[in-house]
Amino acid sequence: MSKPRSHAGTCLGILLGIALALTLAYVLLWGVGAILITSDPLRPAEALVLLSGGGKDRLEEVVRIYRQIGADVVLLTKAEGSRAENWNADELVSKGIPGEAIHITRRRASSTYEEARYTRETLEQLGMKSVLVITDPYHTFRTRLIFWSVYRGSGIEVRVRAVQGHWYRSTTWMLSRRGWETTLSELMKLVGFIVGVRGD
Repeated sequence: MSKPRSHAGTCLGILLGIALALTLAYVLLWGVGAILITSDPLRPAEALVLLSGGGKDRLEEVVRIYRQIGADVVLLTKAEGSRAENWNADELVSKGIPGEAIHITRRRASSTYEEARYTRETLEQLGMKSVLVITDPYHTFRTRLIFWSVYRGSGIEVRVRAVQGHWYRSTTWMLSRRGWETTLSELMKLVGFIVGVRGD
């Protein structure tokens, strides 16, 4: 007849089970964040695109990239209900980017999909053949899918670059409420785009 398991052995088994479950949960959540974040290597492009939104992080990243690799054009997008593009243009000039290099899309966009459409229009008019789109890390995967879809057949090479040193990281997003809200929102928008929603 086998001896009953000791109380200590039972507790150890429970603790090991909890530790394994937490580890698996962390790996799964890390994987979700890793999928959302995609960033192409930094190499020269004829145009840099600064997507609207995202606070000053995106703008500062555009300045850093411009100083490193330069560009013929820095293209800003207009957002519905906002006039931030004019402030952004002034900020870029104050940080050393020539005013003649800065362009702004003619139409106001209400979604990333529309930003892709309007930037394509402008870049085709300017004769650009390569573009680097700068946005927040959690927004990069969806941005890549949207821009590749919209720019198909344009002859313009599209690359996407995540803002460096950003608060959103695949390893830590799950540790804050902001991280959860951002991730769930982005996942819903990503699913929406995949099933054909073009409104965000």
